[in-house]
Amino acid sequence: MRSTGFALLCMVAAAIIVVPAVRAQRSAPPDASRDARTVAQKKISPRLLSAIYRRRGDLQGKAVAKDPSSIQVDRHGRALVDVRAQVRPDLEKKIKALGGIVVSTSQTYDSIVGWMPLQTLERLATDPGVRAIEPAAQ
Repeated sequence: MRSTGFALLCMVAAAIIVVPAVRAQRSAPPDASRDARTVAQKKISPRLLSAIYRRRGDLQGKAVAKDPSSIQVDRHGRALVDVRAQVRPDLEKKIKALGGIVVSTSQTYDSIVGWMPLQTLERLATDPGVRAIEPAAQ
């Protein structure tokens, strides 16, 4: 009798936990534009991502920022960006290896400002130390 009661109690507890979770998954519409972004892309500001998509000619089905003009891009396709990460020599070396030019660093603000090729920003964002990549203030 006790084991039957205990089994019944366990099944009720499991139903109380599982059923609302399943309902929440079914009722929440997936946000395709957010879910489709990789972890690295989520670190890059939407304005920079839009500039990358435009450069690639890959705007089809992408949510893009309306005003990419505030991003400085030189004639070599490099954007002036602010990489938010702990300033480390190996990260600076990686930026240079990806074709970037370091303009300034600040250990106080965990910031590296530099010119980076738009096409390589996603590879830079894969570095675990990089928290965010944003357009640099002018």
